[in-house]
Formats: sequence, C-alpha cells, structure tokens
Amino acid sequence: MKKVILTVSVIIILLLAAIIIVPIAFKGPLLQKVKTTINNQVNAKVEFEDFNLSLWRSFPNVLIELEGLTVVGTGDFAQDTLVSMQSLATDISLSDLFKGEDFTIQSLRLKEAQVNLLASQAGQVNWDIVKASDQVETVEESGEGMAISLQDIEVRDLSLIYKDEASAMVVALMHANLDASGRMEGTITHFDLDAEVGEFKFEYDSTEYLSNTVLKVKSQLMADYDKMNFEFGESTLHLNELPLDLSGRFEMPSDSMYFDLKFKQPQSDFTTLLAMVPQSYQSYLEDIKTTGEAGFEGMVKGWYYEDDMPEIDLRLLVKNASLNYAGSPEKIEQISMDGHISKPQGDFDLLTVNVSKAHAQIRENPIDARLIITTPMSDPQFDAYFNGKIDFTRLAEIIPMDSMELKGVMDGNLAVKGRMSAIEKEDYQKISSSGAVNFKDFSIKTPQINQTVEISSGSLKVDNTAITLSSLNAKTGQSDFQLKGKLSNYLQYFLMDKTLKGDFTLSSNYLNFNELANLMAEDTVTTTAVTDSVIAFQVPANLDLAFNSNIKRATFDKMDIQNIVGSIVVKDRMLVLKQLNMDMLQGKMTVDGSYKSNDANQPFFDFNMNISAIKIPAAYQSFGLMQQYIPIAARSQGDISTQIKFNGQLNEKLEIITSSLDGDGLFNTQNLQIVDSPTFDQIKNFIKKEKLKNVKVDDFTAHFSLNKGNVEMKPFKTKIADQDVDIHGKLSVTKVLDLKMDFKVNRDDLSGDIDNALGFLPGSKNITLIPITVNIAGDLTQPKVSLDLSQAKKEIQEEVKKSTKKELDKSVEKIGNQLKKLFN
Repeated sequence: MKKVILTVSVIIILLLAAIIIVPIAFKGPLLQKVKTTINNQVNAKVEFEDFNLSLWRSFPNVLIELEGLTVVGTGDFAQDTLVSMQSLATDISLSDLFKGEDFTIQSLRLKEAQVNLLASQAGQVNWDIVKASDQVETVEESGEGMAISLQDIEVRDLSLIYKDEASAMVVALMHANLDASGRMEGTITHFDLDAEVGEFKFEYDSTEYLSNTVLKVKSQLMADYDKMNFEFGESTLHLNELPLDLSGRFEMPSDSMYFDLKFKQPQSDFTTLLAMVPQSYQSYLEDIKTTGEAGFEGMVKGWYYEDDMPEIDLRLLVKNASLNYAGSPEKIEQISMDGHISKPQGDFDLLTVNVSKAHAQIRENPIDARLIITTPMSDPQFDAYFNGKIDFTRLAEIIPMDSMELKGVMDGNLAVKGRMSAIEKEDYQKISSSGAVNFKDFSIKTPQINQTVEISSGSLKVDNTAITLSSLNAKTGQSDFQLKGKLSNYLQYFLMDKTLKGDFTLSSNYLNFNELANLMAEDTVTTTAVTDSVIAFQVPANLDLAFNSNIKRATFDKMDIQNIVGSIVVKDRMLVLKQLNMDMLQGKMTVDGSYKSNDANQPFFDFNMNISAIKIPAAYQSFGLMQQYIPIAARSQGDISTQIKFNGQLNEKLEIITSSLDGDGLFNTQNLQIVDSPTFDQIKNFIKKEKLKNVKVDDFTAHFSLNKGNVEMKPFKTKIADQDVDIHGKLSVTKVLDLKMDFKVNRDDLSGDIDNALGFLPGSKNITLIPITVNIAGDLTQPKVSLDLSQAKKEIQEEVKKSTKKELDKSVEKIGNQLKKLFN
C-alpha cells in the first residue's frame, strides 16, 4: 500500500511539474511554429498581442490561445482589416506537443471577432490572401504542419460583413454565437449545433431590404473533414420567430462550394407566417386574430465559385387570410399574395422577383398590387402596379400606428414599367407610367412634425414625364395653402437619387412662418430656443422647385406682412427669393436673395432689399439688425426707407452673426422725430431745452458700408432741431461708437446763458451761426457725449478783432464771468 501511495504521489508531482514546465518550455517553439505557419500561407499582415499556452484549462490537452489577433491586407487592401478578434483558442494533444511535428486542431474558440469581406469596384476581393502553391513552403517540404479534426466549436459575438462595391450590396451577420460539440465515428464527426445571429441585414443600392432579422439554427450536422462534406440531419432554422425545417448538404472540395439545401415552413397557416415579423414589432401582434393559409419555403442548389452562384428558389404564399385586433370592429380581409424569387445557376443578374396576386380589403375598399423585377444587376427591368382605396381612419382601428396619426381617404392607381437604362438616358418613350391619386379629408401627424398636416382635398395625375398636381388644399397649424403645378424628373429622383424638378403656383390666405420654420421636430440638434421662436431650418438637397407665390397675409418673427407676391425657388439646399414684393410695417419691401443651409445649422444668406416708407417704431421691434446698430430708433418716430445689399451667416435661431456681415447701402428718413433721448439731452447746454424735448430731424439720405460687421457712415447733411449739421462716423463690430455731428447753431436757438455771454462781446451782432461739434463715442447702449467749441472760439475771436478799441473797452466790464462761461 505504501508503494502505491508513493507511486501515485510521484505521478501527481510529475503532472504538476508538467503543467508548470510545459507552457514555459514549449511556448517559444510553438509561438515560432504558429507565426511561421500562418505567414507562410498568406499574403497579409498577421499580428497578435499575446500568445498563451496552458495545461490548466484543457488538461490532458494543451490550450493554445492568440490574443488581440488582426489580419490586415496588402496591396490594394493595405488599409483594410480583414479579421480582428479578442482571442482565438484551440486544443492540441500533449503527444503532438512533445513530437513537435504535425499538430491536430481538435477545438476552436473565437471571442469578439469581426470579419470584413470586401469586393472592390474592380472585382478584387480582400479575402484572397492564400499564397499560390509555388509561393508556399509546403508541409511535406518543411516536415511540419497542422491538421484539422474539429470536435468542439465555440463562437462568441462574431460579426461578419460582406460588401460588394460593384453591385452596391451589403450582407451582414451581426453578434453571432455558436456552440457545436461533436463525436467521432470513423472519419465522420457528428455535431450537435446551436447557433444564433443577433441581426441579419441585407442592403442593396443603399436600401435596406432586410434588417433587425434574427436567425437561429438547431441542427445535427455531420462533417467529413477528409472530403470537406457537411450534411444536415434533423434541423430547424428560425427566421425571427418563424420556424423552418432545414435539410440538405454543402461541400467545400477546393476553392468552390456546392449547396443542396431546402427549407420549409412546417405549418401552413397565416399566424405562423407572421412570426417572421422582427422581434421589435412582435408586441403589435400580441392581441391579433388571424385566419387563412400561408407558407414560406425555398431551396439553394448548385455551385458557388467567384461570380457563379447556385440556383435559388424562394416562395411566399398567402391565401384567403384575414387579421384583426381583439375588440376592434374593423378587420383586413381577403389577404392573398404569391411572392416568388428565383435564379438559375449563374450570376445575380439572372435573379427574378415576382410578387403577384397581392390583394387585401377593408370593408368595401379593395387594394391590389404586383411587382416584377428582372436583370437587377446590369439593367433592372421593372413592372409595378397599384390600385386601391385606403381609408386610413378605419385602417388605424385595425393596425396600431404607434405614434403616427393618419386619417382620411386615398383613392388611386399607379402603374410603371420599363428599364433603368431608359430612365438614365431620359428616354421616356421606353417607360410606361400612368396613374391618378385623390385625397379627401386626409391628415397626418408624426413625431417628426410638430403640427398636424391636413389635406381637405387633392388630386394628381402621373405620366411618363411628370406628376401633375391639379389641386391641393392643405392646412397646418394656422397656415393654409393651395398648391397646383407639375413635378418632372420624378423617376430619376425616386430610383436614382437625382434632382426632383417642379414648377408650382402657391396661394394662401395666411402663412405663419414661425410655425412652419419649426414644423420639423428637432431630433438631433439640441437648442435652447423657446418653442415659439424661429430656428434655422434645413433646405432639402436634390430639389429644384419653383413656387410662384401669392400670399395675402403672413407672420414672420414679430412682423405682420401682407400681399406677398413673387417667386420662391428651392435649389441646391438654397431658398432663393426672386422679386418678392410685400407690404409690411405700413410700407413696402422688395427682396431678392438666397438662404443656404448647411450641416452646422448656421445658414448663409445674401440679400438685396429695397424697403420703402416703413414706420420706424415697428421696424425697430421687427428687425434685429436695427436693434443692434441703431438703438436710438427705439425713441424715434417717422418713416424710413432703405436700399441695402448685404451677406453673412445666421446662427440656429436665425440671428445674424454680426462678425460675418458685409455689404453696403443707403437709407433715408421722412418726418423723423427723436423723443426724450438721453443722448440729445446732454447737449441742452448750448441749444434751448424746448428744442430738444422732441427733436425734429429733416429728411436726409445717408450712405453706409459694412465690413465684417463694422459700419462706416459716410458724411451727410441734415437739420436737427432746426440746426444745420454734418454727420459722419463709425460703429465697430463690438458696438463701440465714434460719431461726429458738426452743428451750425442759429444764434436765436442758443441757450440763454451762451446767448447772454455773446451779447456782451463787441461785434456779436455779426455772429448769427455758432459752429459746435458734438462727439458721441463709447458703448453704443450708453455713449458719452462731449462738445468741441474750438471752431466756435476761432470765429468769435475773428469777429471781436474786427471791432474798434473803443467798443472793446465799453464791453470789458459787462462781459465779466459771462465770457468765462462761454469758453469754459
């Protein structure tokens, strides 16, 4: 017994020693073998952050693990990462390890792997990295290699994305997990396979045809690694929650693959088919009741090699089905459809999509449709048809619209047939398109729009070249509009993302531009603007639309506007105004210019405005530009006219970014009066107070220029409080004022103190005008006023010099301190 215990103890000690020593002794040789084997086989840069070797986790086998593995292409794909994963692990036997020759890989474990397969516009692929046979140092030549006999596979969070640039196709298997455990029977391994793809996506030409689709597979898989043949035993595939029986096999004899797979919906009822609806929408089906037959089946058979694809045949059939929600008085009846997607052996251009006999009915309102697509890759040929009457009010009682509210009736038909090449060449004779749609009492409200859009009536017709809108009477919020006109180039717009062109006549009794500017809900841009303020809006791209407008009344910001007549053009993300005339602020305005939106939501503008005889108080309240540059207008009355050409940039609240402002112009006044101005109150020392209570300013015209927000006022003449004055000055972008007013003050209008002082001077009877300069400088909101009497002194001295000595002597005693007051 003692010998047995001693023997067991020695074995345990030797095993523990092996567990400790083996990883240390063999890590170096194995690391070199792995790197040599990989880089000897591929034209790519293979890197990994760490290499682990352990007996602890896989005893009696040895765990080999690569951490931080990346495979980056070379040549044309030098910047593309083909594979990246957190870890890749496998087990090999201790005997293989000690022999140091061929290794047999028995298991495979992947964690957080990303595989990006790319086919370029030129037809090259980034996964073609295996070296040609004449480049590879073969196993026979080196005496070393690796063999595959997988019996255990574990994959966690694998994402595989295939992108074909030439066909604009993307296929993605996201967040996949797989467990497969096998047992050997001769050369065959029997796997119990359990896999799930978190999201399956299929995109073609920037349109997602499948998304949010979950795939699940439970299968008994037989694998023959010698022949690379794989066959499904009892297997179930779930498309979302739709179960499908899966059978068949696939082979990988060389660089090609052969498929012979079939799947079929096990139960032929409509309820089972609805399980195909993505999980995120399954909650809408919880209380639904259905009747009718339905089925989904398909097969894939043939060879896959480069552009040669196997035969595909998929069929979706619905027959005499119906659905309604519990408690709902309405239901959709007579639902039927025969959908067929097929392709013989060959490339994807042989694919045919045929959806026929699509029909549904709500009460007496039927809907019929069909769609046929052929040669989708080279020159898509299409044949589509729709005819029906939809009562959205009743439809909302059957199908929950979630946050969307739809009401009203749409009745119409539409048919289009032709080839994409005819659209590209604008050869409309080869396109057959016709239809008509009528709307009645239609309304829509979604989270993307802040107001319900109502269409009381509308009628349009469709032909090969245009969509003609004969009438549309609509309302949203306080705004109403009537629209008619024509849209051209619509096929290129909808099918090829080209520019949509149109010419319309827009009429309205009232438009509230404040509401319309905020019509689209802000879902990506956070703004602090209050809900009733104007915010910058995005002008859509790919539009070339002209609206000849006649709007009786409108509100913009705080302005009430009437009789808006002119042209509004939407083009190249710009809103262009052409000879837009309007009555506003008891005057008239003509505007030419443009508003161009950008991604920063700080639009550019370029305007030429001609404003005639508008009321100054109303203009001050309405124009932010006047509030910024002419604050004295807040205490002014009268009319102002201006001609100004200016450009710059707006912030997201449609406020001018002052430092961006450039331009020039002129303005003139009529019957200008300045009431109780603190600025003019500071010059009461030399002009009679009663003249400055309500300061009258004679009509004048002034020219100015704008340079990065800085204003320069060119010299102009007028009369202020009946006094001649020359005015010129500057206002900086930081609102610092430097204004000079050169007065010629009438002797009779001088303040009493100054007039008395002049009366004592000899020769004063010859002084009828006194030159006085008023400097207004500093912060625009509280400028400082100072007087410059130097010119007045000179003129008084000249008149005094002209007097006789006798007159001077008589006046000396009289002037006393009065003279000091004048020159103080």
